[in-house]
Amino acid sequence: MRGKHPNSQDNLKPFKKGESGNPSGRTKAFNGIKEELKEYVNKKDNISYELTHRQLIVEGIVEKAVDGDWRAIDLLEKLGCLD
Repeated sequence: MRGKHPNSQDNLKPFKKGESGNPSGRTKAFNGIKEELKEYVNKKDNISYELTHRQLIVEGIVEKAVDGDWRAIDLLEKLGCLD
């Protein structure tokens, strides 16, 4: 039977109350590129030069919503932009 050998649980120690078994927690998705993406999104666009990529993304989402794209409309609604 699995885990029944007397030595199989020798290295296990109970946690103190309120202590996590994994103090670092689960690694976050996209952790390695998050800062690079933030920097790039806030950079000026090479074509328009006056708008950042973030502004172009927002503009694109709004344009899609105006054209009737339900995913864009739903996103704006969930973010509280259509109040």
